[in-house]
Amino acid sequence: MKEATVTPILPWKRPIWMVVLLGMLVFGFYQELAKVHLNHYIDTVQKHPEFESLHHSERAVLWEQINQPKRLQYYVIRGTWSGFHLMTLSDLKALKWAMSVFILLVFFVFDGLFLKTTGHFHRWPWLVVIYGLAGLIMGFFMLVIPGKTGYSVSHEFLAFLQSPLPSFLIVLVPSLLERMRQNEP
Repeated sequence: MKEATVTPILPWKRPIWMVVLLGMLVFGFYQELAKVHLNHYIDTVQKHPEFESLHHSERAVLWEQINQPKRLQYYVIRGTWSGFHLMTLSDLKALKWAMSVFILLVFFVFDGLFLKTTGHFHRWPWLVVIYGLAGLIMGFFMLVIPGKTGYSVSHEFLAFLQSPLPSFLIVLVPSLLERMRQNEP
């Protein structure tokens, strides 16, 4: 009786996928840091409407007086990026959306690279399905349930897409199901 050989789910002899995974994690840390700084600045401008009418040098001085240091999530904000002082509230909000789209595209590329480097690129249509479904759910909650609740749900789906989880789901779930089928009598 011949035993079926089981190929590894992740190619341990070609660990380039680990570099891609590390890139995802490092990029994820820094993109979250950028978003935390931006959201904190937006919140400050909304709490202090007079802030927006000040000259950028006056904003910098006032910023140091009202916001330093501040702990947000696991980041400690000791300052802000000087470019924010030059922007209006609408500019800051537009930057937030542009950053979200850019970050999502970068993670989509990372997910594709992960599939390629693990030898599972033939499953890339599932990547499109996952991003599409998550995008529909995010859009639904943002449009149908306005306010903090809709935003919170959408934010969680965005956080899921901006992580290695879609890649791992696409690689691990079908691979484990295939192994289960192979082991059936």
